[in-house]
Amino acid sequence: MTDGLMFPKTMGMKKKKRQKHPKPIVATEPGICYLCARDEGNYTYQCTECHHVVFGGGGRKRSEGAGIKVYLCRRHHKEGKDAVHNCRATRERLCAYLQEAYEQDHTREEWMNIAYKNYL
Repeated sequence: MTDGLMFPKTMGMKKKKRQKHPKPIVATEPGICYLCARDEGNYTYQCTECHHVVFGGGGRKRSEGAGIKVYLCRRHHKEGKDAVHNCRATRERLCAYLQEAYEQDHTREEWMNIAYKNYL
């Protein structure tokens, strides 16, 4: 079966199990932008992208593991002048929203272990 293959697979190798992540800690779902819904009251279905709020140095894994992520439209994620990747004020406002939601069930110390910064 492995004859003639340049890099044959060994029989002992197993596939990595896909890690299951908890649901986001705020009410967000694919197709509805969290910032459009919260700030503008716009709940219309649109193309959204998942944004991991905690970033840098393994932040995506920490963010996924704690459920600190939201779905954002392209205007609020990357393309608009007030997008979280382009505007520090918008990013910090979003971080404050999520820190507030996180601290309803957790402590400030737990937040600091994940995000390393207090946004409130």
